Amino acid sequence: MKSATGMSASWADASPWPPIRKSPAVVVLAGIDSSEIVDAALADTALTEAAMPRFEPACTPPCDALLWRLETASGESLNRPGLLDRHWHRRPYAMTLRLVEYQAGSAVPEILDEGTIGTRGPRTAFMAAADRLAMRFVRDAALGRGRGPAGMLPAAAASGLPGWLDAMQAKWHARLTAEWWSIGNTTVALDHVLSGNGLGDITWYRTKAGHRYLADPFPWPGTNRILCEEMPLRDGVGRIVAVAEADGTLTPPTVLLDDGHHHSYPCTFRDGQTVYCVPESTLRGTTRIYRLNDDGRLIPVCDPAPHFRLADPTLFGWDGRYWLACTDLDLGGHDNLCLLHAPAPTGPWTTHARWPVKIDVRGARPAGMLFSAGDRLFRPGQDCSSTYGAAVAIHEILVLNETDFAESLVTVLRPDQTGPFPHGLHTLVHDGERFWVDGKRFVLDLGLFRQKILGRASHIFSKAGVG
Repeated sequence: MKSATGMSASWADASPWPPIRKSPAVVVLAGIDSSEIVDAALADTALTEAAMPRFEPACTPPCDALLWRLETASGESLNRPGLLDRHWHRRPYAMTLRLVEYQAGSAVPEILDEGTIGTRGPRTAFMAAADRLAMRFVRDAALGRGRGPAGMLPAAAASGLPGWLDAMQAKWHARLTAEWWSIGNTTVALDHVLSGNGLGDITWYRTKAGHRYLADPFPWPGTNRILCEEMPLRDGVGRIVAVAEADGTLTPPTVLLDDGHHHSYPCTFRDGQTVYCVPESTLRGTTRIYRLNDDGRLIPVCDPAPHFRLADPTLFGWDGRYWLACTDLDLGGHDNLCLLHAPAPTGPWTTHARWPVKIDVRGARPAGMLFSAGDRLFRPGQDCSSTYGAAVAIHEILVLNETDFAESLVTVLRPDQTGPFPHGLHTLVHDGERFWVDGKRFVLDLGLFRQKILGRASHIFSKAGVG
């Protein structure tokens, strides 16, 4: 039979016949057991209109039909008894999941999607996160939005203490300690860092724990000042302040944004003579792009994401468009990278065709301004697997457009274990001369411990109807 490809396009466009609706593809879905999350996802009309899943949790390849199977990086079925418990709260505190396709009658896998989630936190939350990610893979693959292989090494095999014991230690650690952050800088060359040689000697400020700390440093272009978050050690919310370096110390903070809501991560971006600032504001729809005037006033420009809760929004320009990299908190706290793009900082802003473009607790969440070296573009990301802001992973962006994204890991910057901030390295920015970073250490805080215990007791009594 002859092909219809020789038909005139104008005739086809003018055809009086209604388009034929394509039947959804039938696919066997395996490697995951029924749960509230899985059942709800399988009933989603967006999925069922694109694919007709035949749910057979125990099916293994080869199969008599097209098979989609949820697996670990080692090829184990995700629903293998005890597998998730074997990974929960055990080093490296990260687990790589895949959606793998097998053609009918074949045992040769093709990775449709891949991501790495954290394994710390409550056990039930980890189990739910695995189910949500698995079904996101299935839905995105059915809709043609799968991310394919991640291009990153999978997480290593689980090891160390049993999960229940590690979780208990983490719980008491959180009760007894608080995080103390500060900012610092280093004059090490850009090539030195990108070659994997680290940050060299860092000059740290405010190393002694006090009542309010500084984090999230960003340069204020055209000045010698640094914008950062100032956060109370205990109660309160973060605010945006500006500081300057003078004789080896920092000047007293000048407040730029303090409206009673939490603000942090004041990402700056210079576009010609205009400086923009995009502070993190994690309430839904409150991410706002400001113009930063010379006098420190923040003038609202637009709200690029009115329906999202975004963390660490990072504004940058590339290939004639403006981009906003961020983490969607409705998808996960630390493990996803999402993108919006626009023809101008004023918008209109559009979400990337893939949302998110990357899922990896080891570096997806933004960790500072993007920077370039020649025609190469680099993106710092947070490694939050062992703790929030544990290290900074630098990636080179290989593909960036409205429909596709790819990057590769260049190096990982970890805190100096002998320095004043051995427990975290969270932000990395370059002001043209120096790198600015922030660091974390845990400090014993018995006052905070008493506060947490009293709050827990009050909660228990309230639930019991006492008092």
